[in-house]
Amino acid sequence: MLTVLEKVEVLQKVQLFRDVPTESLARIAAIAQEVSLEPRKVLYKENAAPDAMFVVLEGEVSLVANGQEIKKLGPHRVAGALTLLAGVPQPESAVAILPTVALEIDQQEFNDVMADDFNVTRGILRAVIRQLSTKSQG
Repeated sequence: MLTVLEKVEVLQKVQLFRDVPTESLARIAAIAQEVSLEPRKVLYKENAAPDAMFVVLEGEVSLVANGQEIKKLGPHRVAGALTLLAGVPQPESAVAILPTVALEIDQQEFNDVMADDFNVTRGILRAVIRQLSTKSQG
C-alpha cells in the first residue's frame, strides 16, 4: 500500500492534478484508496451516476460506449473525472483489461476537499480549461 506521500507523488504526474499545490494534493491523497482490479472488473457502468474517479497506477483500463472500445487508459490517466466533476451520468463503462492497481477517489469526499480548499478547485479548473482549449485548437 502506498503512503500519503507516495500518492502525492503519483498525483503530481496526473494532468488533472498538475496545477494543484503539493499541500492540497496531500488532502486528495489522504482520501484516495488503493484498489486492485482483476481483468474484466467493472469500475463503473455506462449511464450510471458517478460516485468515484480512478487514477490508474498500474495496468490498463478500457473505456467502452455502446459496446465499442473508445479509449485505453494506462498509468497516470484518470477514469471518471469529468463526469464526477459535472455530476452527469457516465458516457461509457470503464473496465480493467489487465491486472490493474488504481487510486479510487470517492465523489463525496472529493467534493468536501474541493469545498474546503480552493487551491484544489482552481488547479482542477485550470487543467480542465487547458484540456478544452487544446481540443478546440486541434
